[in-house]
Amino acid sequence: MIKAIFLLLLTLPLFANEEHALMSVQRWNKKIVVSIHHDEGWHTYWKNPGDAGIASSFKFSRETKPYEWPAPKKYIEAGDILTIGYSDLKHFFFEDIVGDFEVKVGVLICKDICIPGEAKLKLGEKDQFASNRSRAPYETSELEKSFNELPTSITTPKDLEYYLTREKDQPKLTLHYSLKNIKDPTLPRELNFLTGFPQAPWGFKRESLYFKDGVLFGKTEIEWDGEYQEPPVELPKDGQFTSPYQLQFLLNAPGMKKPEVITLKIENFSVASPALNDFYKSMPPLAGKITSSAEEKTNGNIFKFLLFAFLGGLILNLMPCVLPVISLKLFGLIKHQNLPQNKLLKHNLTYTAGVLSTLISFGIIVAGIKSSGEEIGWGFQLQSPGFLLVMMILIFILSLNLFGLFEFKTPGGSKLGSTELSEGFTGDFLSGVLTTILSTPCSAPFLGTALAFAFTTSTLNIFLIFIFIGLGLSFPFLMTAIFPSSLHILPKPGAWMEKLKYFLGLTLLLTVIWLYDVYLSLVNAETMTFIVNLVLILWFFAFFSARKIFPNSKLRFFIFLLPITFSVNAIKNLELKPISQDIKAETPERWESWSEEKLNAKKGQLVFVDFTAEWCLTCKVNKKLVLDTDAFLELSKKYNMNLMRADWTKRDDNITQFLKRYNIVGVPAYFIQKPSGEIISLGETITIGKIEGNLN
Repeated sequence: MIKAIFLLLLTLPLFANEEHALMSVQRWNKKIVVSIHHDEGWHTYWKNPGDAGIASSFKFSRETKPYEWPAPKKYIEAGDILTIGYSDLKHFFFEDIVGDFEVKVGVLICKDICIPGEAKLKLGEKDQFASNRSRAPYETSELEKSFNELPTSITTPKDLEYYLTREKDQPKLTLHYSLKNIKDPTLPRELNFLTGFPQAPWGFKRESLYFKDGVLFGKTEIEWDGEYQEPPVELPKDGQFTSPYQLQFLLNAPGMKKPEVITLKIENFSVASPALNDFYKSMPPLAGKITSSAEEKTNGNIFKFLLFAFLGGLILNLMPCVLPVISLKLFGLIKHQNLPQNKLLKHNLTYTAGVLSTLISFGIIVAGIKSSGEEIGWGFQLQSPGFLLVMMILIFILSLNLFGLFEFKTPGGSKLGSTELSEGFTGDFLSGVLTTILSTPCSAPFLGTALAFAFTTSTLNIFLIFIFIGLGLSFPFLMTAIFPSSLHILPKPGAWMEKLKYFLGLTLLLTVIWLYDVYLSLVNAETMTFIVNLVLILWFFAFFSARKIFPNSKLRFFIFLLPITFSVNAIKNLELKPISQDIKAETPERWESWSEEKLNAKKGQLVFVDFTAEWCLTCKVNKKLVLDTDAFLELSKKYNMNLMRADWTKRDDNITQFLKRYNIVGVPAYFIQKPSGEIISLGETITIGKIEGNLN
């Protein structure tokens, strides 16, 4: 959206006469009225346009003063862009002008694209109406109604309390406010509770609302742009402003007949305490009861997102994250090509049940975390060291099975060395679970779009998207059961399968090594490396002893007590890596660790940002093939490009929230910030050509 605005401003002046709005000016009741009647689906922008857009302008050839603009509404546009503006018919009122005059109306009008428009409207001394299209003047009743609905200035309500805080060691401000004695917290209009008027150097961002015990709580993050003022205005270190700021807001409180303008006097700020964040986390966000036009459009396209979810799940079968486990399932299919169709269908349905039950469990977790007000992203479970350790142990044990140290129902659906597939339902279900868990670090075409929709939509849609991802992931195996003849394209069973079994065991060990690498990025390596090595060795010793030393002895039960005890102890006593030892400290010199404050500070420069994680194999592939190449290094030097890297290996709400604003819920993700401040998302796949094509 932002990219479209700037490009169209520069390259589409030919559309200036196609404003997609009827614009007119008329005299009424000793006032001048400029009217904008937007074509269906199109909108223009308020004084504070929000995340993107440009405010409309009214330039008169003779002096006049405006009344307050009509109350706007907010829109959630594609890419989760919040804008504030107008649609349908809106009237703007100005003090009367005696004699003839001209008014130049400038707008940026948007639908799927944004088009700059301009209309020059003239009124002679005796003229009453002029328009860029043919129409009659508006009726007095229409104009009178609109004029009476204009916001007016009122004193701040006595029940409204507010204060300003700053994050410790960061130029990040937050305005906190609360309104008491509220029975129904529903806002009367599609607008924030408090909407800030534009005033440098204050940049108002998203509003969050909460409700508890008859009190409506709200907070708005503020971007301090003082360093870009002439002269620069720094935040005072002692928290006391030299002169108080008088900040204006549109107040849209429950029960109000119309929005009103209030002024909040800001004299100082305090450092935010951790208890304040805990206070907000204790309350679920206030769910809006208004659906924006963009959300309605999104909900109408649910079938498109379900298709994307299915295709994304299907493509996940080819991703390196899941190939080791998928290979085991294929091993079972090769071995039992001649199995009756009904039995093959049962086993593949069991595998599908494992996939779907795991994704439904993920859906429950996502919905629960969202309802608590927390942010979450795709691959969240691999940000848990305890979960990683359990997965390492489980997959290590499966590899020992393939090396012949014990007989265990494998994800192939059978005992290796046995033909009794009927005993393999547990293995099939486990295969589906493991495949799903290992697929979540991967991002695939179509999947990112579907997940972004799921993570920002209703609970029902979360489950629908996750179910369709599961159906896509399971689809190849369901098809082989429905059409068993397709299995004949696979090689025939034979002695070669014994060697394949050992090869698959090695692929599982490689998976363990990958998980181990991710695990060490989250914990204190000096302490936990020895413990994990000991746990894996004890498991190997237990299975080896049970198979080779005490094959028929009752001692086998006691042999397994040791690795179980050590495993439980290791999970309970994880020693997390201190922040000072975080992976971010290991970023190569030419890459700077990312933060939104650092990115904002680089406005005026060209910046490339890599969002990555240790558990993301796609990230590592892109890094190897693109970011670590001489071609990329030369490109960065050619364009004097700053390089920043954001590491999401550990959970980081700042990264989660930044990605969410661009409709992204996982990594990899790549962005370019141009000197103008425009931010371009490159998606999850990159090439040198794609990067350079977005630099110009």
